[in-house]
Amino acid sequence: MGIQTRGLTIYRASPVVLSGDANPRRWIFKEVDPPAHSEGIEDAELMDVDVVQPTSPTTFDPLVFEQLRIWVDECTQNHEFCKIATSGQNSIFGFQQTIRLVDVGLDDSSPIRLVEGFRVNKVWCNTISYQWTADTPKTSLKRHNKAAYSHTVPTQDWPKVYQDVVVVCRALGVRYIWIDSFCIIQDDLEDWKVQSSMIQDIYSHGYLNLANVLGKHADGLEVKRDPTTTSPCILSRKFDDGSTAYWGCIEDGSWREQIQDAPLYTRGWCYQERFLSARTVQFGQQLYWECREQFDSESVPSRKAFYDLKHPDLMTTFEKDKESASGALSPHEIWNTVVKIYTTTQLTQQSDKLVALRGVFNRFWERFEAKAQQGRNQQNIDWCIAGLWKRDLIRHLLWRRETYQLDSIPNPESWPSEDDQFNARATELLNLYPSWSWAACPSYLGFGICFTTQPSDKVEDMIVIEKIVPLSHTQTDYTAFDRSALILRGLLYDGITAIDMGQVFSDWAAKAESSGTVKHHAQLLRRSAWWVHFDRPLLSPPPKPEKVGVLMIRLVGLGEARQTRWMHGLLVESLGVGEDGLPTYRRMGFFLLRSKRGLIPGVEWPERFETGEEAETAIKEVRERRRAWPLLRLV
Repeated sequence: MGIQTRGLTIYRASPVVLSGDANPRRWIFKEVDPPAHSEGIEDAELMDVDVVQPTSPTTFDPLVFEQLRIWVDECTQNHEFCKIATSGQNSIFGFQQTIRLVDVGLDDSSPIRLVEGFRVNKVWCNTISYQWTADTPKTSLKRHNKAAYSHTVPTQDWPKVYQDVVVVCRALGVRYIWIDSFCIIQDDLEDWKVQSSMIQDIYSHGYLNLANVLGKHADGLEVKRDPTTTSPCILSRKFDDGSTAYWGCIEDGSWREQIQDAPLYTRGWCYQERFLSARTVQFGQQLYWECREQFDSESVPSRKAFYDLKHPDLMTTFEKDKESASGALSPHEIWNTVVKIYTTTQLTQQSDKLVALRGVFNRFWERFEAKAQQGRNQQNIDWCIAGLWKRDLIRHLLWRRETYQLDSIPNPESWPSEDDQFNARATELLNLYPSWSWAACPSYLGFGICFTTQPSDKVEDMIVIEKIVPLSHTQTDYTAFDRSALILRGLLYDGITAIDMGQVFSDWAAKAESSGTVKHHAQLLRRSAWWVHFDRPLLSPPPKPEKVGVLMIRLVGLGEARQTRWMHGLLVESLGVGEDGLPTYRRMGFFLLRSKRGLIPGVEWPERFETGEEAETAIKEVRERRRAWPLLRLV
């Protein structure tokens, strides 16, 4: 039974310590109204919260399962956005007739077996998010045991996480569950391609996703615990008028510490599973509930406590924000956010880097591109180019490496002196993916900044993409991109006109970025500068300085009375002339140039445009010149 408490969110530079703990934690107090007794308390955010103090020593206690049923019932019956997400649940989809499921039955006497080829109108199935261990392959589905598993699956050697999944499914009355190691034939590449291509449908239409957020740090979903570690402290005070007030102390950031930063979500495949699932229960030190409309926990079963959190499927947030007129993210911002978060995760196989995000790509396509395309079979060819959104392809070329690793400071001063594993991964990715795709970058990344701060500012593309060369393998595989290229019309700075290429190479040998002052007609320009974010360390064999230049991509800041202009571009290496006679280049880094003059070779402008007409005239001049710029190939 919960207690309705008053509390107060306190925001201070230093933690509020409620105990003598040597490692103090910050706590939140929340209060519904500013009572007369709270005078002098500053920076309060007021809200009432129902607080529960869990008493069970395990997350598999019957009372815990009862709370889980309450969340499921509330979501399936009353959450419109969650209903929409799984609206196809009762339909006969092609994927339902193709996928396999594990039938766990409804009680302990039921045999467990593998089933496939569903032709019924209702198939409620749970899904699971977990990390594989060394024991996972020992009982997985193989060609030699497939027939036997269709009769019964021996469970005596099952990992604990599978055994726990069966318990949860039966407790919820859900007979089927999809487990990758049992529903995909692990030694059959063709079966893997077919089944993995339906990940989006499986997780999007799943009834409930069961997430083992502790990953390899826990044997299974069930966690033995000291309930006092998850129980909020409840403070009370009786006043002279006979009234009593209660304050619930909730640890600030507990959701992020327990979920956002959980070991499970450092894995690339698991990011997609969480993104696609309409509803997920996170099994950690306590249960956390996450769906498209609500965030709850055992100790604070109230969405109000997590008011600032949003479901990882930002497309749902997009729809909700549109309806509430609260300032929805644009599709471009959603795409960038998805890519930035995903690149913080890890993969065992680098060849999975785009495959493990395919379901998210398809979800994005359904929301923003489906009406413009004729037939789902065209989705991958027509809009997603090696992980970049075709509609905004030029802007999405301007991704940049942010940090070497997550726990390092932003924009580190140098590459690690010896990191053979990182260098090997950088080389492998460059061989797997086009250099212009963010998938080729071995680090966490962001996107180029458009410094448009005035309404009159203009953004002008400096390249025209004439052709996208098809991939050498079927695009739906998302695995082979060795012959993909962009044929574009553009202009390069040579290696010595605007930047000091000697300095670039000197910095590149040890640092992750370089910067300097712009030269124009051999003169340094005042208040001008350039920056390079290298995509990867200087790999062996290094390019020759005379083979490196800057490909201009976007010009920003052509506004009235604008004194500073920005050129976004790519640091590229010349690879010679291709079979088609076009000069061929490979991307090496993100380039940014700030200057009043000398932005475009052969084009001279005043330091500022006095009128909008002058700026428009300058833009027209750029467009005229752009038509005559040479064709080149970017691979």
